[in-house]
Amino acid sequence: MEQAGALSGAPVLFCVCLSSCSVCPRIHVTRHVPPPHIPFSFRVLGAIAGIDEGRFRIHKFCMPYLKSLTRSVSFRLLETACWIMACFFCLTSRAQPTDNPLLMPRLLPGQSTFVFSLYGSPGEVQELKDLITFMKEKGLGGGFDPGPGAGVQAAPLLTAIAEAGWPVVCYPPDGGRMQVKGGTSVLDPAGEYALRVLDRAGQFGAIQLGEWGYHFHRLTSDTNWWKAVLGDDYETQVQHYLIPAEQRGYARAPQTRRDCYEQLREYFYWHRQAKSGRLISVTGHSHYEAYAAEWGTAAIGLEVGENIRFTQSKFAFARGASRQWNLPWTVQVSPWFGPSVTTRGPLKKEGNITSGMDAGHSLSLYERMWLHAWFAGAAMVTPENSIRIFFEEARHPWPLTEQGRAAVRVHSFMQDHDRGNPYTPLLVVLDHMAGYAPYHARTWGVLERTPGDWEIFDLLERQLYFSSERFTYPDQAGNPEAGYLHPTPQGEIADVMLNTVNGATMSRYPCLLLAGDMDFSPFFLFELEKAARAGSRILMHPRHAAVIGEAALKKLQAAGQVSVTSPERHTETERMTAVSSDTLAKLSREFLPIELSGDAIQYQVNRNAQGWVIELINNDGVYKTGDQPAKIYPQATASIRLKPRFRFQSAREWITRTTLKVDETGSIPLQIPPGETRFVAFEIK
Repeated sequence: MEQAGALSGAPVLFCVCLSSCSVCPRIHVTRHVPPPHIPFSFRVLGAIAGIDEGRFRIHKFCMPYLKSLTRSVSFRLLETACWIMACFFCLTSRAQPTDNPLLMPRLLPGQSTFVFSLYGSPGEVQELKDLITFMKEKGLGGGFDPGPGAGVQAAPLLTAIAEAGWPVVCYPPDGGRMQVKGGTSVLDPAGEYALRVLDRAGQFGAIQLGEWGYHFHRLTSDTNWWKAVLGDDYETQVQHYLIPAEQRGYARAPQTRRDCYEQLREYFYWHRQAKSGRLISVTGHSHYEAYAAEWGTAAIGLEVGENIRFTQSKFAFARGASRQWNLPWTVQVSPWFGPSVTTRGPLKKEGNITSGMDAGHSLSLYERMWLHAWFAGAAMVTPENSIRIFFEEARHPWPLTEQGRAAVRVHSFMQDHDRGNPYTPLLVVLDHMAGYAPYHARTWGVLERTPGDWEIFDLLERQLYFSSERFTYPDQAGNPEAGYLHPTPQGEIADVMLNTVNGATMSRYPCLLLAGDMDFSPFFLFELEKAARAGSRILMHPRHAAVIGEAALKKLQAAGQVSVTSPERHTETERMTAVSSDTLAKLSREFLPIELSGDAIQYQVNRNAQGWVIELINNDGVYKTGDQPAKIYPQATASIRLKPRFRFQSAREWITRTTLKVDETGSIPLQIPPGETRFVAFEIK
């Protein structure tokens, strides 16, 4: 047995807690590679039954015998007895997957489960209470993101939300200027005091800083945006805020990554202080999730949908930052699609903006996004603009639209099923100053990419979260919606963290991949060594090996499994990669507990209390433009096969509620309709 998802196909010895053994009351080991500093005699004890959230369950019946043995026999005889018992347990145990030692998804403070929230709320207390009652009765959700605007005027509304036991994200004071550093979006003492009602109720309350990366890099130089935001103050104030376009938001044209980091951090710090520390970062077009976590956000928020691509790598960054900093992460799914937006009512066009129930994204994409964010470990998912989408009228009796009914169905599904813990055996580690910003096509949004930066981009956006195997639409040149979610050749196997991460956190991952340009500080080398000693395999680029030098490389290799990769030229981009695609495929085969074959789809594996669950997403077959209804292509149905690498008692598909059987090939065949998601849960014997 190995870590969650890997298999015990052959008997393997484990170090275990010997607290029941009088010889060694303090040794607790939770890794499958025995640390060399533990005496050999203590390392031979095998165990044994399985793992539960990273802790070993030892066969209870043997403990009294072990205790009496350790009290009455010599040390050498103890060693022999340990060998005999280890062999006995290994030979008599069955191969089965173990539980996941990765950190469980962090929930919002005050919540015992995942939150599906409504975007927008009424401004009258009784109407708000009526809506809360309706949402509870229908199962529509359990929070507001955003809810009332932050300020003393919202005190009665915040009290009603606190009494409901719900979390709330508040719209900032002077919300139109919420992203403007040095502006008027500042929480005053009375407004801060009003928010304390949530603290007293033990509920999450924060103020949104939305899409600040896009504002910083793009809008700070847009005179039309400043005219709309500053209004009558434009002529007198714009000179204080407008930044030349070539500087990409930086007050001083940066020359180094460190300069970019410090200026962006200064921007974030101003907003954090202006909101009295009650800030939730929400980034869309920028991958700055790890920095927001480092700089002090209350939760790591993402905006996806809209015209924002790179969804899956954003999830990997957010989940990685969540696990590195022990913070919840949230997802807001935007209905904007080009100059079109989903709202209630029929399609209509005003100027260049198209709205209506069939405008914006397809319902299929919304459902896939909501479900995948939930399964990927988000603490909260918010359908943006939902108060104008889910209800025919945003008032009592709150009649639901087609999308409102779909939201009830999806949320009920989430409540009824244990998503478990995302199993991501690969940790991609980037330099602290990496500044990954794929939308802007420049490092930190301004610096030209180096070959190392391109390696990161190709690893994430061309190797892990991309497939060129897509359905060909017979009467269309391509699907405008296809770029939001991609098939994953190796599954969604990775988290992304920065090299400020400690060895204890890295050691939870079976494999570490160092990517891009890297500064190997003494701290990072020390933490890498700790991870290697704990059993994590480390893959590094030849450039990394050259930077640290032969002596440091040998020291790391002496600590554990450290390999220098053999990069290849990517067949599509013709750039050199951080690691070969064959190596990624081998890692997936080695560490994932379920083998998938057939058509190209997106998939992810989680470990829950009953066993393993695999999410299967067919992202093809729903053609959608922003201003027209979706068109379904039944011929895009995906046919796949699942082959578990472990023994299981039953396999059941959650959406269709059907029991699945293994066929004569030893695998489970399954078809996934166009634009739909399936979840197959394996109950372990």
